[in-house]
Amino acid sequence: MSLQRNFRIGEAFATGVVLLFALPPCAMSQDASVQEAEQDRPDTIEEIVVYGDKSLVRLRQELYRAEEVAFDLFNSLNSDDEYDIHCYYEAPIGSHIKLRVCEANYVRELTAAATAQWLVSQQAGASQPYRDALPEIRQKDELLRAKMEKLVVEIPEFRKALSDYSEAKRILEDERQRRCEGRIIICRR
Repeated sequence: MSLQRNFRIGEAFATGVVLLFALPPCAMSQDASVQEAEQDRPDTIEEIVVYGDKSLVRLRQELYRAEEVAFDLFNSLNSDDEYDIHCYYEAPIGSHIKLRVCEANYVRELTAAATAQWLVSQQAGASQPYRDALPEIRQKDELLRAKMEKLVVEIPEFRKALSDYSEAKRILEDERQRRCEGRIIICRR
């Protein structure tokens, strides 16, 4: 079977080569006036540039890329893994639509611990008091902000990455505002 297939491919290739040489070259079949016109045209080619609006999806992707760059750089500069920031997609409770969520490791850990404690307290008949994780998360948020501010001052690359992220976010918000101005019902935010 393989030999037949190879023979057919070889036969088709040979037929193509024979036809290629049998046809007259294109330049020889053109008349002299067309050849002269081609010789007179300049070597430079004009460039046409078309500018168009970027879609909101494209702008959002650019924002996510800038966000990933900034957070990856922060994670590499930060020595405490508890403060590393990661982004993922998660569907909120009661929805199947996944949203992008970026949070530090301590937020996930504290939320998981508080949820586990709440479940245990519910099983025990609510005899144990529920420990709210929010005050501790807010305290660690302040420490995270201080770490980032320190790195912004010390590391120019991190400053640039945060600036790029901020600019991408501003561009997306401005474009959303521009496109949704005056619309109430149908506007993709």
